[in-house]
Amino acid sequence: MNESIPLSSDTTAANCYSMPAAPGTRHRDALRLLFILAGGSQALEQPAADGATHLFQSEKRLMAIDFLIRYPDYLADALLDLCEAEHDGELLRIVEAIFANEEPSVRVISMVRWHYGAYQKIETALATLHAFGLVRPMKLVKDGANKRYDYHLYPKAFSFLQTAIAEVPDLEWYRDRVQLAMRVAFAKSGSKLKGWQYEHDEYSNTPQGAVIPSIAGKVKARLDRLRGAQT
Repeated sequence: MNESIPLSSDTTAANCYSMPAAPGTRHRDALRLLFILAGGSQALEQPAADGATHLFQSEKRLMAIDFLIRYPDYLADALLDLCEAEHDGELLRIVEAIFANEEPSVRVISMVRWHYGAYQKIETALATLHAFGLVRPMKLVKDGANKRYDYHLYPKAFSFLQTAIAEVPDLEWYRDRVQLAMRVAFAKSGSKLKGWQYEHDEYSNTPQGAVIPSIAGKVKARLDRLRGAQT
């Protein structure tokens, strides 16, 4: 987590967003993770000694929320869970819009399954955010063995995202999807969110090292059933 990548001062939100869309693209991943860290952080009671004002807990939770952003079909399924639990018709309309906009096809950023589920190395993206002075990763060690990574966020992170959306309005999609993902992730630990992922056979049966497949067809069928039940 100590890696730092210096970037030129003319690197803007606009040219970060326009980088190639291949998985692992540093600037795209960094920007997406920043939206998640900002949207899922809590304000500190008092600013930290280094000026940080917000805290995001933990790396496992970050990866689990990132999965929901990268797989709109899984996010849609989680929103349908909420829709049924809370009897919230607005969530049903949101999921309908996700499919109407073909997000499970055009917005997916695939992940590979490893020993502990969906995974992609995020150190380079986090180092980029650290180099900009937006985020500081912190390694916490408990009981001499258990490790957890938390993240401090600085005021500059939030102002940067506001500027990014002003420069590239399409980035509102990330802000809005993080807000939806946080409805799913609210008050849930990374372990609990990971456990929900494993409840899907397509996910849990993915061989290690293979790309996690879409569940769009199954979720669309579920959406149709729920929509039919309301008519």
